[in-house]
Amino acid sequence: MEEALVRTDRLDISPFALAAVEAIVSGDADALERLTGAAFPRPAAPPPYMTEALPVVRERLRAHPDETAWWNWLIVERETGRAVGSVAFGGMPDSGGAVLIGYAMYPEFEGHGYATEAVRAMIGWAFRQSGVTVVRALAPVWNTPALRVAENVGMKPVAADEDDDIGEVLVYAVSAPASVGSA
Repeated sequence: MEEALVRTDRLDISPFALAAVEAIVSGDADALERLTGAAFPRPAAPPPYMTEALPVVRERLRAHPDETAWWNWLIVERETGRAVGSVAFGGMPDSGGAVLIGYAMYPEFEGHGYATEAVRAMIGWAFRQSGVTVVRALAPVWNTPALRVAENVGMKPVAADEDDDIGEVLVYAVSAPASVGSA
């Protein structure tokens, strides 16, 4: 497994360890900030759209702590030390080498390009991991910012699906770049 910190021009992105997931799920801002070194919006809560997923992630990490890097990563604005959101994989690569990626930003940090920057960096990280051949994302057709992020990081729509709760969802994907020296 490659580095546990991914850096971009403006961001530090690091795996959300089990203790930090437990702190954010329970709303323990002091523990969360002590564990991550980042400043969080108060009251401490997950970024929108991650509230339901994090308890599931917590249970998964309790059973498989070695999979931490394949779940949630904290996005921190380096200059201020503020938590701006999270980028997450949907678990380890499947048998075909595919991983699912998603993100959620705190509302005050939306529209600043942080999601695109973080998702692009984490796609690069994923492709440096053994066996990863494709990264996919799901985006509801009505979620223009999610569609824009997928397109901005080079993903292309490859399928559509219907979700009973949110309606039509587009499946985006990007394949691993060809290796140097491959035929």
